[in-house]
Amino acid sequence: MRTCPILPKKKISSCLIGAKYIDEINDLTEFGIECITIPSSDSLFEEINSHADIQCFNCGNRVIIINRQIAGELQGKLNDYTLVPCADIKSPYPDDVKLNATLIGDKLICNKDFVADEIKVFCAKNNITIIHTKQGYAKCSLCVVTENAVITEDDGLSSLLKNCQFDVLKIKPGFVHLSDKHYGFIGGASGKISENQMYFSGDLSRHPNYKEILGFLNKYNIEPIFNKNRQLNDFGGFIPL
Repeated sequence: MRTCPILPKKKISSCLIGAKYIDEINDLTEFGIECITIPSSDSLFEEINSHADIQCFNCGNRVIIINRQIAGELQGKLNDYTLVPCADIKSPYPDDVKLNATLIGDKLICNKDFVADEIKVFCAKNNITIIHTKQGYAKCSLCVVTENAVITEDDGLSSLLKNCQFDVLKIKPGFVHLSDKHYGFIGGASGKISENQMYFSGDLSRHPNYKEILGFLNKYNIEPIFNKNRQLNDFGGFIPL
């Protein structure tokens, strides 16, 4: 049976995370989660060059498709995993979204025009249905609550997934920090650390849809865990191992 890494059934013990996100690393470490750090890539714009969801795609069952540029450095840290190198992950868009896809059960949400061939092969071999979206940043843009419930700022993803029978909470865009030039996405600022806990990188209560988000999480018996000392930050999320 194929595992769904972003929806853990128990508390995760380790994860992949961008090396420069010290605040988030400290948070997760305090929760007892070992953080295996991903180096920055000089082929990507600075604001995303250390993002886990740009450089890695966890297929489950100990297989990770990974930016070829960093594969050698991470191989020694992931001896129990098979790493499948993916070439030419680079800025600008759309070459930076080849691995930015969301795997939920037997469905993959991505822009199939830009997603890596390695991911397409993985889907074909494992009978995974690809749900095509125009949003290339399909991992950044989705906070996955359950196999059938998501939170997103993206209008297109919201409509698409509602039509696919997902329960979708659509929230206002622009309230997640990425850089001085651009705002980020809720998916890149969050991730489940156990079946009933969702980590957020900053003060969720500052978000204008805070009450709606709390209600949506409560509907699925999910407790939000967040740091009130800073704003929500799109750090590229983390990849549960």
